[in-house]
Amino acid sequence: MNEAAWERVASLSELEGQERLSVIIDDLPAVLIRYDDKYYAIEDVCTHDGQPLTDGLVVNGTIECPRHGARFDLKSGAALCMPATQPIQTFDLEFRDGEIYARPSQSESSQQASFATTATPAATQAESTTVQTSEENTEEAPAASTSENSSDAPMVGAMLDSLKQVIDPELFVNIVDLGLVYDITEENNDVVVTMTLTSPSCPAGPQIVAQARDAITAMPGVNNAEIKLTMSPPWGPEMMTDDAKDQLGIF
Repeated sequence: MNEAAWERVASLSELEGQERLSVIIDDLPAVLIRYDDKYYAIEDVCTHDGQPLTDGLVVNGTIECPRHGARFDLKSGAALCMPATQPIQTFDLEFRDGEIYARPSQSESSQQASFATTATPAATQAESTTVQTSEENTEEAPAASTSENSSDAPMVGAMLDSLKQVIDPELFVNIVDLGLVYDITEENNDVVVTMTLTSPSCPAGPQIVAQARDAITAMPGVNNAEIKLTMSPPWGPEMMTDDAKDQLGIF
């Protein structure tokens, strides 16, 4: 593959007093970022929904989409968390006499990096009354269970089936296959579902919680349903079922 030509995109003086600068590189909207005394250039488009990344939070060598919380590695462009699954384009930089030159990165990591490269091995197949978790998580999500004995297992299975009707509106996958449901307890027909979200800043959180509560409340024999949100352990792609990964194109 022929290397793209270098093109001048800005001067170092234009970045004085600021941490980022919007530019055009190879006819693509891009943003120059100065972070931790280093310079980066990335495509200014979130691969999840096409929103600009310019105003995203930059921390630990990553940038977070300000709309839905997807994070990308500044150096490789790899998508590091949902809802993004595809990398962003990164650019090589060169400095000449106070001028900044750039070209699309030709590195293999930039072209092929994806969310799948950061995921731990797939979760093992869950039992009918448990939720998918990763064996490599240092802090495992508890399996779905009840406060009663194992004879209530069919009821838990029915609750999980009911919760599968709740679809994440950003990813279009049900919350059970996504691995968002950590625990189900039932006592005297009162049900408590402990679950998480793909990101603490997930804008669809209130909608998902309300629909999960409605799904359980609508079940025969349920008096009350409570949804408890937790971010511990944090959700990760290894918690998804194989079906969910197939739907999202993660291999």
